[in-house]
Amino acid sequence: MIDQFVVFTPSGQVLYNFSSQSKRFAEVQVNKVVSQLITNGARKDEGSHKYTTLKFDQFAGMCSIRNSPAIVFLSIYAAQDIEQTREAEQILDLGTKLWDSLGLNQAVEQNTSKQRAHKNQHNFTWILQNCDVQIAKFDEYFKVKIDAIKAGKPKGKEVRTKSGPQLAKSAKNSSANGKSRKWGRDGIMEDNSTPGDMSSLDFSTEGTPELTPSNVIKVDKDAFGTRTDKGEFLIKEIDELLSKNKGVSAKKANSSTGAFAFLQKHLLGNKSIVQDDLTTILQKLKQQLIAKNVAPEAADHLASRVSQNLIGTTTANWTSVENTARESLQQALTEILTPGVSVDLLREIQQKTWSSGKKTPYVFSVVGVNGVGKSTNLSKLAFWLLQNNFRVLIVACDTFRSGAVEQLRVHVENLAQLTDESHTRGSRNRRGKTGNDFVELFEAGYGGSDLVTKIAKQAIKYASDQSFDIVLMDTAGRRHNDPTLMSPLKPFADQAKPDKIIMVGEALVGTDSVQQAQNFNAAFGKERNLDFFIISKCDTVGEMLGTMVNMVYATGIPILFIGVGQTYTDLRTLSVEWAVDTLMS
Repeated sequence: MIDQFVVFTPSGQVLYNFSSQSKRFAEVQVNKVVSQLITNGARKDEGSHKYTTLKFDQFAGMCSIRNSPAIVFLSIYAAQDIEQTREAEQILDLGTKLWDSLGLNQAVEQNTSKQRAHKNQHNFTWILQNCDVQIAKFDEYFKVKIDAIKAGKPKGKEVRTKSGPQLAKSAKNSSANGKSRKWGRDGIMEDNSTPGDMSSLDFSTEGTPELTPSNVIKVDKDAFGTRTDKGEFLIKEIDELLSKNKGVSAKKANSSTGAFAFLQKHLLGNKSIVQDDLTTILQKLKQQLIAKNVAPEAADHLASRVSQNLIGTTTANWTSVENTARESLQQALTEILTPGVSVDLLREIQQKTWSSGKKTPYVFSVVGVNGVGKSTNLSKLAFWLLQNNFRVLIVACDTFRSGAVEQLRVHVENLAQLTDESHTRGSRNRRGKTGNDFVELFEAGYGGSDLVTKIAKQAIKYASDQSFDIVLMDTAGRRHNDPTLMSPLKPFADQAKPDKIIMVGEALVGTDSVQQAQNFNAAFGKERNLDFFIISKCDTVGEMLGTMVNMVYATGIPILFIGVGQTYTDLRTLSVEWAVDTLMS
C-alpha cells in the first residue's frame, strides 16, 4: 500500500493529506520530490495516466502536475516494484477524478482570483475557503475507495486476517495506560488505578515464591535474540509488537483536533523563529510528553533545549514552525536516551574473566524498590548469559523478604532445566547446591544487613574458586525515600565491589521515577554510581514510556534492557528510535 497521498500547491499549501497506517505527514519525502521536480523540470499533465515518477533511495513518488489551477497530486510509496507502481497510478487516478467531480478546481480558481481572494492577518490566502463540505466528501469517498483497493488484494487480506487478533490483543493490553504507581512521603506505595483494575498490574512474580514451572522448556530463543558468526548471542531490540498500538493513538490524536484540522496548516518555510512563535507550540508538546508520564521537570528541560536550538534560526522550505519544533524535540529526546558510553557487556565480561591466568568472575548487583521485578529480570539476564556459554552463580542477597530465597531457587531450577533437559527438579549438583554445572544458587538463609555483606563476599570467593564466569546478586527491595533502608547500599557496594550495579525501574511508576533514580544513584556515595537501568513491565503501559526519559534525565545513566513480559526470553535491548517515535506519536 502507498505510504502517502498528498495534494498541495507550488507555494507550499497542503490541501489534502492521506497517510497509510496513521503515519505522520512525510515533509522530508515531499521536499525531495519537489526539489527533484524543480531541478529536472516537469511536464504538464494532459489528463493521461502516464504520470511523472521519481525514484529515491528509500521511496518513490508519482505525481500529477496541473498548471491551471497550480496543483500537484502526489503518491509516495516505499517499494519500487511493478505492483506498487500500478497501485500508485491507480490512486492518482482516483484522487484526480474525485477532485474534479467535486468541483474543487473551480473553487480554488475562485478563491485565488484577485476579486475574491481573501487574505488573513498573515497576508495568506487559504485557497479552499468555504470548501469544508467538499473536502469532507473527498476524504470520505477517498478512504472508502482506498479500503476497496486494499480489500481487492489477497495478500493484504491475509495479513489483516493474521494480524487482526494480535492488534486487538495489543490494544487490550494498552488499556492499562492510565495506571502508575508511586511512593508517598510516608514510604507507603500509592496506586492511582481504579478499583477492580489491580489484576492487570500483576506483580505476583516478585512476591510469590511458588512459581509454576510448567512448560519451562518451551522458550522461543529465535524471538529472544540472534547468534553472531563469532558465537555471541545478542538480545534483540524491542519488538514491533509493542508499537502496534501507536497507530491507534495517532489516529485518536488526529481526530481530537478535528477531522480536517490539517487543512488549516500551510507550510511556507523560511521564517525566522522568535520566542513568541514557540510559546504555544512548546506548551502543547510539553503537555503531550507529560500525558505519557514524562515528569514536568524533564518536559521543561526538553522544551528549554528546543528553545535554545531554534530561536534565531530559520525554518526550512515547506516546513512550519510547529514541525521544526517537533523535529528539534525528537532530536533532544534521542540525545537523552542514547548512551554516552559503551555498554558492550559481552566484551567487558570476556576481557575481565580471561584477563589473568585465574578466571575472575564478573559481578552484577541488582537493586530497586519493592515489587518492580528485580528477581525476575535478574533471571532473564541470567538466561541471556547462559546462551553465551557463561557459567552463572546466582546469589540470594535478599535476606529480608520472606520467600525471596525460595523464589530464586525456583528460578535456578527453571534455568537448570533450560540448559539441561535431563535435570531433575529438586536435585543437587555435584557440589551439593541447587542447579547444575551451568547455573547454581548460592544461599545462606535470612538475616540482617551484616549477613548480606558476608554472603556477597563469600559468594564472590566461591565463584572464583569454582571457575564461575558471572555472579548475579539479588538484593532486597527498599523504598527510595526511606534513609534507613537506603543506607546499607553503600557499605554493601564498598565490600562486594560489583562490576555493574543495575537498577530495575518500573514503567508503571511514572513521574516518581525521577526521585527513585536520583536516590538510588546517590546511595552508593560520590565515587560510585549506577551503571545502567532495566525498565520492567513495558508491555503494560502502551505509549506511556515517560519513565525511561525521567530516569535517564535524572541521572545520565543509560537504559540497556527493557522487560516486556514474564518469561525468561521477554527481555529486549532498548531501541532509542522506537522509544522516541512512541513518545512523539
